[in-house]
Amino acid sequence: MQENVNITTSLSFDSSLSNINIDASVTPQEYKERLTSLLQPILDSNFPGNRGKTKIRPYRDRLSFACTYCGDSMKSDYKKRGNFILLGKHAHHFKCFNCGTFKRIDKFFEDYKINLDLNIVNYIASGIEDFSTYTSAKYDMSLFADMDSIDNYAIDRQEFSKYFGLIEVKDTFVWSWLKHRLQYDQSKFLYNAQKNYLVILNLTPAGKILGIQKRNFKGENKYLTYKLAHLYELMKKDNTKIPEEVDNISQIFNICLVNYSKSITLFEGPLDCFLFKNSIASTGIHKSFPIDIPLRFFNDDDKDGRDESIKKINEGHEVFLWTKLKTNYQMPVRKKWDLNDALIFFKEQNIKPPNFEEYFSKDELDMIDI
Repeated sequence: MQENVNITTSLSFDSSLSNINIDASVTPQEYKERLTSLLQPILDSNFPGNRGKTKIRPYRDRLSFACTYCGDSMKSDYKKRGNFILLGKHAHHFKCFNCGTFKRIDKFFEDYKINLDLNIVNYIASGIEDFSTYTSAKYDMSLFADMDSIDNYAIDRQEFSKYFGLIEVKDTFVWSWLKHRLQYDQSKFLYNAQKNYLVILNLTPAGKILGIQKRNFKGENKYLTYKLAHLYELMKKDNTKIPEEVDNISQIFNICLVNYSKSITLFEGPLDCFLFKNSIASTGIHKSFPIDIPLRFFNDDDKDGRDESIKKINEGHEVFLWTKLKTNYQMPVRKKWDLNDALIFFKEQNIKPPNFEEYFSKDELDMIDI
């Protein structure tokens, strides 16, 4: 395995590579093949004699390959965290999920002294949106192309528990509190008995910790949410730089666990999304959502939640109709309802929970039922 990778930013290639004429009308397949033919000698030059690093993996929506800026994984020659994104919000961009480098594909080739044929440049320009800055752009589903990369930054459960003095919730008083809240998955929680606070975990498929929400049982500030970068600071892991896009999703609970081919419901709180199929939680009604994916909105039934639902239904989004639900089931007047409260109410009243799918709408005429 090659440990020290020589990353060269000024290479000399056969000039014919950048001057091949193609038909004016470039098809997606021709575009992919052209990028592959230009990319291969760059990989061969950066990773000489390394068959794993020089191999390109073609997918429907991207070309994946070892990043030539950071050298990609030092542990495996077969990790492919560099990507030419071909479809979606960031189509025609290069993105590395290891070092975080993000730029247009033509700019990638400029770094290696290759000028793309004009027809390819026009093809890129015709299908790209104008991002003035990277941080202002939303990420698309290509962010999850390499879940292993996200897992590499997430924190091991045992390491996290040991550092903060946390224990599993079973056989603690908080387990009965959680069960009353209809939370039966112990893996999503940890507890600090000495300081009396609950930790709600945002987990990856491998069970590692991407972010947390702290629930204090004393004091006014009950809920505190921590991004992954903040946890690194607290654990004195500052030497590792977390890519911006990984840090920005670390507060979105269940984000690595949902099925993106099905409808995704966005809640405000993690305890709600843990109770609803294929759902995520933003941990705040006013937080901007960093990923460009189709969503429907199950906001809390309070002033902020209703205002946000009215805004979303006016924008054409599907929202939950709390007034319709409360009227149909004669639910008592409260300052605030959320899904967890509603399910507890149905259980205590021995009422079979409704089919919540019947209470979503994007019809502006249903605004009265929000």
